[in-house]
Amino acid sequence: MADTQELAVIDDVRSGNTESYRFLVERYHRGLIQHLYNLMHDEQSAEDVAQEAFIRAYNKLSQYNETYSFSTWLYKIADNIAYRHFKNTKFISDIDDVEEFIPDSKPTAEELVDKKLDQEAVREAVDNLPSAYKQVVTLYYWDGFSYEEIAKIIDRPVGTIRTWLHRAKEHLRKELYGQIR
Repeated sequence: MADTQELAVIDDVRSGNTESYRFLVERYHRGLIQHLYNLMHDEQSAEDVAQEAFIRAYNKLSQYNETYSFSTWLYKIADNIAYRHFKNTKFISDIDDVEEFIPDSKPTAEELVDKKLDQEAVREAVDNLPSAYKQVVTLYYWDGFSYEEIAKIIDRPVGTIRTWLHRAKEHLRKELYGQIR
């Protein structure tokens, strides 16, 4: 369920105070772009899709169902736009900058190389997952959504989400470790 502050902002926007929508944009902008970047691996495309998602959400705010959180609704809109975009465009994967994985203490050069290789292997393994599995892995592990929220975003039962995550982990284990438990 949406929090009361968001509901007040949404009511304010629906009443004609369009400037209030800035609160929702500022609240979810960074997280949505990161989520889309994890799916698309292209910063400019992620920003474009996020902007389009915010515009569509604004234009359809009268259709927003307040029993769901605004973020769930917004992410579903963004995912739909991104997957339509995937159908029309082929993306080239790139690896996240290694700096975000460097701890405060100074690691050795060997540790940095090992960590980067591990990150690249995981990123590549996730990229090789079937698209449905990749989507739920991204939403659950990288974006922190619950099973229930993911089910609402991609319009599938919670049981399906659990199954897809389980199967995705099995695929990742096999690809990364050469075994299935």
